[in-house]
Amino acid sequence: MTMGRLLRHPIHAAVATRDDLEPLRADNRMSAYVYGDILVLAATAGVDDTAIRSGEALLVVVGTIVSTYVAHVVADVVGAVFGGREVWPALRHELRDSVPIVSAGVPPVVLFGAAMLGWPSPEWAQAVASGLLVARLATIGVVYHHLKAPIGWARAVWFGLAVAGVAAVAVAVKLVLTH
Repeated sequence: MTMGRLLRHPIHAAVATRDDLEPLRADNRMSAYVYGDILVLAATAGVDDTAIRSGEALLVVVGTIVSTYVAHVVADVVGAVFGGREVWPALRHELRDSVPIVSAGVPPVVLFGAAMLGWPSPEWAQAVASGLLVARLATIGVVYHHLKAPIGWARAVWFGLAVAGVAAVAVAVKLVLTH
């Protein structure tokens, strides 16, 4: 199957590419992807075993997802309005472009929910959820390549690793200063 034919496949039709997504919207999705992953990672890393067992960790992660999603949408719509764009189209776009924040929360919600029910252990669930979020951040160069610009694969990988490293430092600082 050729790449052109693969990209026209119905499964891939819902995935935006740099050819069908205007640059500003690609920027907003990239921002949501990074912002959501970092804040959900901080929430995931900041809970303890007792909170995971009791279900409190689920509330922490869901609260982080919802508040980050709303804040991101509001901030981007305000920016769009001040930039001269119409409110309702901007809101519609931002509601879609902020979805990567929600997707960042799926691994910890699923794993913490399962751990709350008894399997896996809370430590394992937290380690895997955090690892998956760091891995998502490490793929940001590939996401950038897909949505925004055809950068080389080596550069995409190195960029992603740098973003993951900076995010890990940001989460460590948050945990040290707030716990």
